[in-house]
Amino acid sequence: MRRIGIIGAGQAGLYLGISLLAAGYDVTVFSEHTPESILAAKLMSTQILFPDVLQLERNLGLNFWDDDCPSCERTYNEVCDTEGNLALVISNILEKPWQGVDQRLKISTWMQEFRRRGGELVIQKMTLLDLDECVHNYDLLVVSVGKGSLSNLFERDEEKSHHDKPKRHLGTGIYTGLKGDKIDFHTLRAINIFGVGEILVVPFYNKDRTPAYIVSAGAYPGGVMDRFLGVQSGQELAEITKKTIQELTPWNYEIVENMELTDEKDWLCGAITPTVRHAIANLPSGATVMGIADTVILHDPIAGQGGNNAIKMAHLVTQRIVEHGKLPFDELWMQSVFAEFWEYAQYANAFADSMLTPSPHLQDILGAMAQNPEIARDFLQGYNHPPSLHPWFFDPEAAKKYLERKNKQKVAL
Repeated sequence: MRRIGIIGAGQAGLYLGISLLAAGYDVTVFSEHTPESILAAKLMSTQILFPDVLQLERNLGLNFWDDDCPSCERTYNEVCDTEGNLALVISNILEKPWQGVDQRLKISTWMQEFRRRGGELVIQKMTLLDLDECVHNYDLLVVSVGKGSLSNLFERDEEKSHHDKPKRHLGTGIYTGLKGDKIDFHTLRAINIFGVGEILVVPFYNKDRTPAYIVSAGAYPGGVMDRFLGVQSGQELAEITKKTIQELTPWNYEIVENMELTDEKDWLCGAITPTVRHAIANLPSGATVMGIADTVILHDPIAGQGGNNAIKMAHLVTQRIVEHGKLPFDELWMQSVFAEFWEYAQYANAFADSMLTPSPHLQDILGAMAQNPEIARDFLQGYNHPPSLHPWFFDPEAAKKYLERKNKQKVAL
């Protein structure tokens, strides 16, 4: 039986480990934290998963919250000009629901499930020396950590990395007490203010297994909304978020006026520099390890691609490991698997980049979305499968032709 070691018990690492157990492999996952400490920790991240990834989780029987988790079935998007004046509204029904589950609940549950299904879970903070000592115990050692010294083993890919600093400063919390006609546990509400930032209100299933809302702001650095870095407490973040919405889109203030943080640990602020790294790292002994998910492709959360990419990459890696049989997992194999995934991930990267730095033609697309539900549907499908946005969402000429075609079809109907 071939042995696979996985450094990091995050979404990708655990999905990979559980997938490989199902395929008959001997799998060890190394985690710095126990399931109990993860569940009790400060908010890790907030992720919305789209239909294709939700189905991958269901295929492995990892959808433990489907019956209770809020099901995001609609979107309601307000688009404002740089002064905060409402320019247009885009409302649409999703073809298949989206879902947001607290990573602390998901990861702690999956860790226990990994052990229940026969995997070896080792609680240990891994260092470079530890990697070099254990790499020879496995046919393949995979690194799946989003931050820290081990992720720095993997060199930045300058050709694929287009940013050298964050494009948004972020403030996110989990709240209850939101009110309003367009607020419910089936609607994702978005506010886009050109040149200023974005605010999302998202139905969410928190670590205490109760429905709540994520209220998340992404501010242009140096702009009027840039007030989240340096926040010291969840209460401070809640007040800043309320004040920001009251000042910039006052008609939305009633929604958040009485909102309360679900727990003092349920918030985070920070900034992410989107980065692509090479998928292979060489250890001091000369051995090689392979990076996956956030270790090698780190997204700004604006397009919601991080968690979805993580599962999709772990799924592909599982398939290629199984297909490889008893052959060695050498550098050529590692690079070929990453290159195959990049054929998909390049569009997820382009999608996030387009949202971070909107080109003028995107305003035309947004305007058309408000008038033509078919265009809005195509855009929303891009979250689930970013290659479907190519080329019409990324290229001005392609966008022009796409909009002309869609509008002609609408007239014909």
